Amino acid sequence: MDSGRFLVDLPAMAPDRMLEMVGQPGGPLADAALWQLRVTDAVSLSPSFRRLVLTAPGIDGLRYAPGQDLMLRVPLRDDRVVNRRYTIRRFDAVQGTVTIDVSLHGTGPGTDWIAAAHPGDRIDAIGPRGKVTLRPEADWHLFLADETGLPGALAMLEALPPGSVASAILEIDTADDQLGLDAPQTNHVDVRWLRRDGLTVPGDPGPMLETVAGVDLPRGTGHAYVAAEAGVVRGATRLLAERGLRPEQISGKAYWRRGLPNAEHGEPTKEG
Repeated sequence: MDSGRFLVDLPAMAPDRMLEMVGQPGGPLADAALWQLRVTDAVSLSPSFRRLVLTAPGIDGLRYAPGQDLMLRVPLRDDRVVNRRYTIRRFDAVQGTVTIDVSLHGTGPGTDWIAAAHPGDRIDAIGPRGKVTLRPEADWHLFLADETGLPGALAMLEALPPGSVASAILEIDTADDQLGLDAPQTNHVDVRWLRRDGLTVPGDPGPMLETVAGVDLPRGTGHAYVAAEAGVVRGATRLLAERGLRPEQISGKAYWRRGLPNAEHGEPTKEG
């Protein structure tokens, strides 16, 4: 997604048409490849998160920026596929593996496949892709995310250059869903876990927007990364703009839309 604009970064097209665009010069998937992934490990991280470790021929040559994702081509029973995007949590070139951590809130073809996946299962994926990546030149960094954006936020926090100043507001269900962060000790990182604890539901913009309205913004030119439900992204982007951030200082990505399933191409369904 282009910084500061609430737009998806791929045209709405059928999954098979998207596959035809992989590696095409000048296209939105010019830097992506098709990977034939195999699950090597599958574990539950918390009540809401499941981790898959995957490998593929040639995956040791993967080139990606923290924050980018893989688009899994999830098979359906009628021989169709739907695309679902999952941020790369970690990449190990030596072991030849990529790790994705996935929120299991709700149901759908992607969530169902992830929840049932075991070592040896196979699935195709397109990637890396995505434009919400670190802006290392920023004086400070602010990450806002719900469960869907949490793996990407953690991946980028861990990839910040030495001496970075960063804060994060991360919305989760309960304290059991607080995932580990291995940030460099040379960085000043403040993480605030915003727990719903049954008082609100996923996608309710109130708690996140109230917290964003009161968060301290350091001096200098910072950058905000917002990854959550569509209404939350829209509201947080508006609040940050009201607090003085220019459009080019905000990278936003909607991973889902409350009450609607994502479309077959993987992006949130547009409201009618």
